[in-house]
Amino acid sequence: MDKINVNEKTALAAAIEMEKVGYEFFKKSAKEARDSLAREVFDFLAAEELNHIKAIEKFQKDYLAGKTIDADGAIKALKAGKPKAIIENLFKSLAGVVPVEGTDLDVYKFAMDFERKGEAFYKNAEASSKDSNAKKLFGFLVGEERRHFKIVEACLSYFDNPEEFFHQRERWHVEG
Repeated sequence: MDKINVNEKTALAAAIEMEKVGYEFFKKSAKEARDSLAREVFDFLAAEELNHIKAIEKFQKDYLAGKTIDADGAIKALKAGKPKAIIENLFKSLAGVVPVEGTDLDVYKFAMDFERKGEAFYKNAEASSKDSNAKKLFGFLVGEERRHFKIVEACLSYFDNPEEFFHQRERWHVEG
């Protein structure tokens, strides 16, 4: 890489700050959540944000130092913190939970909005990036924000209407 692109430098710094805000939000939400499932979801998302911070900071450090960037290595580090089993176990645990109406709904709605804005930010950073490795990293982060949105959306769907949530999740069909 011949020179550092100011847009990418700014986007990386903003990405780290955005992930830190997300981490603080999810940790606080987990601590204040009244529902155990909400606590688990928010703790999981906080851990994801922390993993993102570490991977983006390493990518940024190498990028600013003018080192050859390993986007695939950064993406691998980002993926390391997302065990699918944890998500599946969260949804399996829903079956035995009767939510209190309104429990943590506003936090879920805010979290969905936060993830949607994060996705838009990363899409913009990806589109304006000149460096192929930075573009690749931002593209991956678009998917991460979309995945987080879907997790929170599924939880909100459950609390809004548990029967419909399981109907959609199980993809029930009429036998006969």
